[in-house]
Amino acid sequence: MPPGKAVQGTPGNSIPAENSTSDAYTMERMSMSARFSRSTSDRTQEGSTGSFGGGYESNHRSAEKEEREMAGYSGETVATNRDRKGGARPETWLDATTPAKPRGRADEHGEYRDCISLRESDTFWLLGVPGRCVASDSPEATAVEEANGRYRSLLKARQGSELYVDVAIQTVNNIVKSKEIQSVSESCTQKHSQVTGWEIHDAFHANQAEVTQEGLQDGPVTSEKPTSAARLGKSSVASGVAGNTSPSPSLEIVDLDGAMANMEKAILQNVYHEKMLLYRDHHVVQKEGSTKNDRAIMHLWNFRCGLTDGRNVSCVAWNKIKPDLLVVGYGEFDFTSQRDGLVAFWSLKNPDNPERTFATPFGVTALDFSSTNYNLLAVGLYDGTVSIYDVRALTDKPVLESGHGVPGKHSDPVWKVRWVKRGPDRDEALVSISTDGRVTQWSLKKGLEYIDLMKLKRVARKTTVVVGTNNSSAPQTEAFISRRGSGTCFDFSAKDASIYVTGTEDGMLHKCSCSYSEQYLESYFGHNGPVHQVRWSPFASNVFISASADWTIKLWKEESSNPVLTFQSGNEQISDVCWSPTNPTVFASTSLDGRLEVWDLSMSTLKPIMSTTVLGEKLSCLMFSETSPIIVAGGHGGIVGVFRLVGIERPVGDGNEPRRRLDEAMASDFSTA
Repeated sequence: MPPGKAVQGTPGNSIPAENSTSDAYTMERMSMSARFSRSTSDRTQEGSTGSFGGGYESNHRSAEKEEREMAGYSGETVATNRDRKGGARPETWLDATTPAKPRGRADEHGEYRDCISLRESDTFWLLGVPGRCVASDSPEATAVEEANGRYRSLLKARQGSELYVDVAIQTVNNIVKSKEIQSVSESCTQKHSQVTGWEIHDAFHANQAEVTQEGLQDGPVTSEKPTSAARLGKSSVASGVAGNTSPSPSLEIVDLDGAMANMEKAILQNVYHEKMLLYRDHHVVQKEGSTKNDRAIMHLWNFRCGLTDGRNVSCVAWNKIKPDLLVVGYGEFDFTSQRDGLVAFWSLKNPDNPERTFATPFGVTALDFSSTNYNLLAVGLYDGTVSIYDVRALTDKPVLESGHGVPGKHSDPVWKVRWVKRGPDRDEALVSISTDGRVTQWSLKKGLEYIDLMKLKRVARKTTVVVGTNNSSAPQTEAFISRRGSGTCFDFSAKDASIYVTGTEDGMLHKCSCSYSEQYLESYFGHNGPVHQVRWSPFASNVFISASADWTIKLWKEESSNPVLTFQSGNEQISDVCWSPTNPTVFASTSLDGRLEVWDLSMSTLKPIMSTTVLGEKLSCLMFSETSPIIVAGGHGGIVGVFRLVGIERPVGDGNEPRRRLDEAMASDFSTA
């Protein structure tokens, strides 16, 4: 059969014949071959007789009509399998379900016409994979877009809605197929930076210069510190060195300042290890030739930094709950040398740099930590302001402050502040004294309320008439230009919290009570100059000591208006005096010529048992440590020296033993004087 001439149905319409129809199909093929041979011979004979031309059309139409009649039904497709070029008739595929029909009569050309019936069979699927996408021009595209829009709206409304909850379910894990590929290996590079000592030096000094300038221009220095990268960026300008001002990447580490501060503390602990042992009063190997009875004042180190250089140390105080935390106030005493003040917090963790500092608009003249609320710090300023600071807060502004609408502000410098416990059922009160003549009590219940405990008045000094002289006409009292007294210091009795003693500029001391604000309970005469300090003994409730500008230190008993003992070792003003917290007969004093002296009443009242001189310094204040044999003393150069007392006896006793020892020492020295 020639190729390309077969008539085929659409895919799925050809059904393979079963065994029952294979025989009929084979016989039909044989019959068609016999008829085809016969028609070929007849056509050859007719062609030779020459009867081809005239009767072709009529015979052709009659043959077609006969073939339609043989089909037997309408709607069938009649296919003419005749080669127009006179070629042989090709084979014809018949439907296997159609029985063989008798062949019709051939036309004048010897051609036969066969009827073929084409019909659709059942469709079956070998593989079906539904699609997830539809064409944009499909009728289903609109419905799919609407469904997708509703799903997106559902996801958007789910965020933050209470109508949806997360529910965990367990699903079947998909089978994972491992697949390996080969790719080009990635190239790695290393990057590092280096900070030189010059960059660190410039950054440090730029920060110090910036803090100092802000303190001079804008008042208090805020606690917001520039980052290390920001300080490094300004280092070139501050140092005057031209170069790259971009910060080094190594200084951009988070909290680099804190990490460097901790590292500095760890290094300093190794540097000051032996001195720290002496501070803690641990056993240290003694030098050759020394004995346990040797008494000396050993200098350990100085609390000093760039911010404190050139300032005057006006006052010091220990924290009540952290006995190793020392707060130092810096302020000038001279009116012509006034500048801004500074408060620095020093600790044993870092003797070279303070833990924290903040500036004040005026010089600091007095400060004290609260014994109940350990985070509250009271500060007195040269302009008469009393401020309360919360040291836990990062801000440098006081939580409470007199003035600025708060009445009761002192009109003269505040020379001393003191937190006083008034009893178990009453709150702690703050008391201040000033040269304006007021002793004021401040309450923190409703802001900063004040009550004047006493308004000091000047008292006539008693005159002495020499026996044997004619001075009967001499005046027995002195005339006053002003009746107002000027307070310089005070201290409350350890026995009665309502009793206190004040010192004045005219050299007199007055015993006062919080219950009487119009008159003194007792006046004490003896000093010829301003009284700089007065302190009650921690072991004897009726004994107190005073230091004056008349070069003397006087010991008083509450019952007597005259001093019991007078101590003098030099020709310079005594700036401060303080009792030892562990030994009832020991006290220390400082003078403006730089002398630090330690006295022991049980050994001598004529000269101190130990003394040291700080060259070039005017010592203005001192304080004993509560936990160690340590004295801290500050002076006019901004230096706070830490000194250890060697050879001072720490007596063991309780009850009335310390007071008995003090009374015996006072009586013995008084009888031999």
